[in-house]
Amino acid sequence: MNKKRGYYTAKIGGKQRTLRFNMNFWAEFTDNLGISLEDLGSIFQKGISISSIRALVYCGLMTFDREQGNEIDYNIYTVGSWLDDFDAQKIEDVVNAMMQSKILGNELNMGIQRNEDPKNQTQKKSQPN
Repeated sequence: MNKKRGYYTAKIGGKQRTLRFNMNFWAEFTDNLGISLEDLGSIFQKGISISSIRALVYCGLMTFDREQGNEIDYNIYTVGSWLDDFDAQKIEDVVNAMMQSKILGNELNMGIQRNEDPKNQTQKKSQPN
């Protein structure tokens, strides 16, 4: 996994591939799902669907490859087949990379609490109200 914000790199479809989460991704993702930017949060609040996971990975791959001028050797159905090899941890890693990206310059967390640093939790507990 690439630690650089807005990127996720892993073996996908038999080779190392990178997903890119930026403005181009969000445009592709919302178009693919047929939703507006305002409706984006509702996609994740009730639990992410299989089609949303597939679209997320596909759009992330497409964004990176188009920006880099790479050959597109897949379609959304190919990506769906590749996802058969993803375990729950890999899907969680992709979603976390996406959630650490920014949209319109704002932090993105889709209403989902991120894991806090245990040190911060201890400090919060020890501070008087």
